[in-house]
Parts: sequence; C-alpha cells; structure tokens
Amino acid sequence: MKKILKRILIGVGILLIIGFLAFLYFIPPFTLAPPETFIKAEADAAPSLDQIKDPAQRAIAERGKYLVMRIGCSGCHTPGGDQGPKFDTEYLAGGMKFTDPLYGTSISRNLTPDLNTGLGQRSSDQVKRTLRTGVFSETGRVFNPLFMPWGDFSNLTEEDRHAIMVFLRNLKPVVHKIPDFSPTSDQKYNSFYVLDYGIHGGK
Repeated sequence: MKKILKRILIGVGILLIIGFLAFLYFIPPFTLAPPETFIKAEADAAPSLDQIKDPAQRAIAERGKYLVMRIGCSGCHTPGGDQGPKFDTEYLAGGMKFTDPLYGTSISRNLTPDLNTGLGQRSSDQVKRTLRTGVFSETGRVFNPLFMPWGDFSNLTEEDRHAIMVFLRNLKPVVHKIPDFSPTSDQKYNSFYVLDYGIHGGK
C-alpha cells in the first residue's frame, strides 16, 4: 500500500512539474518581455528636440533628455488620469500627490517652462540648487527624500545638471498650478527632520 501511495505521489509531482514547464512555455514570465515594452509610453512622451537649431545645444538637450528618462522624473512629475499618466498632454507638468503622516503632503512640481506655474519663474541656478541640496528655493524648505530622492541627484555632475536644465527649458510649457506644501501639525518633528539633515529649512 505504501509503495502504491509513493508511486502516486511521484506521478502527481511529475505531472505538476510538466504542467509548470508547459505554463512557462506557453505563457512566458513577465521578466521575459523586453524592458522597452514597459517604458514605451513614457519614452514616446519625451518630446523631439529637432527644433533646436544649434547642434551643440541639441546634443546637450539630448543628454538631459536621456538623464531625465533614466532618473525617472516623469514617474513622479507627470499627473495621473483614468487611463494612466497623462504623458500626451501634461508631460512633466507635476501634480502627483505624496503624503507622509509625520512630514505632511507634497505635490510634485511643474517642470515645464511655463512662466506662471512652472520652471519659467525660477532661474536655472535655483533648480540646480534643488537637485544638488534638496532645498526648495522659494521657502528654504528641504524636500523629504521619501518624496524626492535628491540625495541621489546630488551625485550628478554640474554638466549633467546643466544638460537637464537645457532639456527642461525646451519642453512645451504646460499651465498647471501646483498647491503649496502642506505641513503636519507636528512642527517639532518637522524641525527635527530638517535639522537632522543638516540644512536649515521649514516653511
């Protein structure tokens, strides 16, 4: 009886293995799909830079475009909709909401060169400072690295930051006003947070 039961279990095990292998054959795992498949919409959303007549400037902007795509800026700085990120109409126009129960709520900024709601109202040096130190130029507030990983961006070279700015300045301006930062009522924690990172801030 034990031998029969053992043979049945072995047979079931073999069938399960065959079934799993068949599944892998007919339905390839997620990881077998080319990476380009998953970023195609995002890559297609990045604008053409053919309008830049100066070849040197266009090369710098292309470098900035590459960095923005590799860093993943559009993942946080493009607002979402019912059909997914609005890459076609509000590429890098901001609006993604991030909330921390202790720190407060931040909404990603508009990175397009719109004069009233985007980077058009800030100098390139101010934006580069944010990438380098995490300090928001208008308030001196330090961005929460949970929301914006400026610690990683601080490792960019000045040439890279310049290339990113050239690219952003050549985006289509999108009017999209972003609400201000909303702190929590726990100001003691916020003060500790800023001091802990060694940079004076707070709104």
